[in-house]
Amino acid sequence: MRLGSHRSVQAVAVARWRALLVAVVLAIVAMVAGEGTAYAHTGFESSTPAEGATVSEPVDVVTIVFTGEATPVGDEFIALTPEGVLQPASSIETTDDMVFTVRFDPPLTGGQVGIRWNVQAADAHPIEGAFAFTVTAPAPTTAPPTTAPPETVAPTTVAPGTSLPATTVTPAPDAVDDVGPPGEDAPSEAVLSLDEFLAVDDSRPGETTATVGRLVGFLGVALGIGALAFLATALRGRRDEVDMVRSGIRVLGVVIAIGAAIEYVGVGRIANESLATGWSSAPGFAAALRIVGGIGLAVGLAGLPPRTSATRPAASRSLSSAVAAPREARSSEGERIVRWAPDARSWPAFTGIALVIVSFWFDGHTVSKGFRPLHALVNSVHVVAGAIWVGGVVTMAAVLWSRHRAGRPTRGAELVVRFSKIASLALAAVVVAGLFMAFFVLDSFGELTGTPWGQILLLKTVAVGLAAAGGAYNHFRLLPALEDDPESPDVLAELRSTVTAEAIMLVFVVAVTAWLVAAATAAS
Repeated sequence: MRLGSHRSVQAVAVARWRALLVAVVLAIVAMVAGEGTAYAHTGFESSTPAEGATVSEPVDVVTIVFTGEATPVGDEFIALTPEGVLQPASSIETTDDMVFTVRFDPPLTGGQVGIRWNVQAADAHPIEGAFAFTVTAPAPTTAPPTTAPPETVAPTTVAPGTSLPATTVTPAPDAVDDVGPPGEDAPSEAVLSLDEFLAVDDSRPGETTATVGRLVGFLGVALGIGALAFLATALRGRRDEVDMVRSGIRVLGVVIAIGAAIEYVGVGRIANESLATGWSSAPGFAAALRIVGGIGLAVGLAGLPPRTSATRPAASRSLSSAVAAPREARSSEGERIVRWAPDARSWPAFTGIALVIVSFWFDGHTVSKGFRPLHALVNSVHVVAGAIWVGGVVTMAAVLWSRHRAGRPTRGAELVVRFSKIASLALAAVVVAGLFMAFFVLDSFGELTGTPWGQILLLKTVAVGLAAAGGAYNHFRLLPALEDDPESPDVLAELRSTVTAEAIMLVFVVAVTAWLVAAATAAS
């Protein structure tokens, strides 16, 4: 009866997290299909004259307003006259890098006029667009040249025996030189149609590549940092188990480097930079730091054995004594329980993690919103705390399932107790840092519901809340049950299912975060 009950609970638990996984996948698909890329903050806001307006006077000044700071690049601001001729701006003025006063000399007149702009956002992302308006004032007509009457010159009388001074005459250029072969028209300036001029290429080559790279890299960052924190603070297990987690962290370091390399190629294509110069932009520099950091994490943990040992006391001891167990002893099952601790040889791994954390100072809204040093510091707290929570929960789920499938004691209560301490601090830091970052980024509360970027941020917030609720359920509902019966099959099955569901939800949070950073970096 007990075995049947255990199987029934396990089947229900598996069904629950599978249903949650399906829901998460559907949410991602709906987000991608429904919104596209949710660009934020720096974009075209308005113009004077407005798009489609009709103006009765010649236009010598066009005002263009952007929603964020921008810098003219490339063709900057250029007009297409009704005759189909490109006319660059004679001057460009701005006081805040958001409102641009563009002057044209001669003024724009005589029909439909196109304006095209090409600027760069604060994070070096290129943005371009175009609009048109109509000027009813006629183009100025050129008066035909007037022919002056021939000047009458009085005859000159020369005294006998004298002569006029010699005059050097330079012959006029041969008119034939300016005439092409018979039947060939004189060269004329190329004429461009208004439709061709207004057509802006918004395909953004490299955008998809950069977004995929960020998704892969961000997952590697969250899982790698969190798994390392879990390995150092919460995991007490057999040597092969510790080695398995350490090897997984090394693989995640490679994942970080590969994802960052893909991102580097994408942002280079976006900014039209070569691989050699792609690091000169803020997004390219961030990706380069993550490449080096990922390699450091992979190399820094190579070949490092568990350094210290601890024992799991007999099942009769309390959980508090289990957490503070004496070292160099064996479990009640005769297994030697070890833990990993960093030493001097770990410096490449921790240096790599530091570079990865610093890389986020050059990504997304950290570059363009708020007081940058303070925003960068808060962002670092957010990244580290979020990674500890996400990677720790995923690693704990992997350890629980590995022990269950191997038929070894799960010791789930000990894992929950140890990890709860660091997870609670991480969750608090995530919430506080997230609130500060929202204050930096959002110009008004209405942006949460009034913009696609804000709506996705709300989706992330809901997912974080659900994951936190799962952690609270584990701590307040399942942990007391495990204290009463540490190896209860029913409770352990429920713990595995809830931790797995929490891990899936947190992976979804990381995916949404990568999407938000891509949107902020695109800034269009």
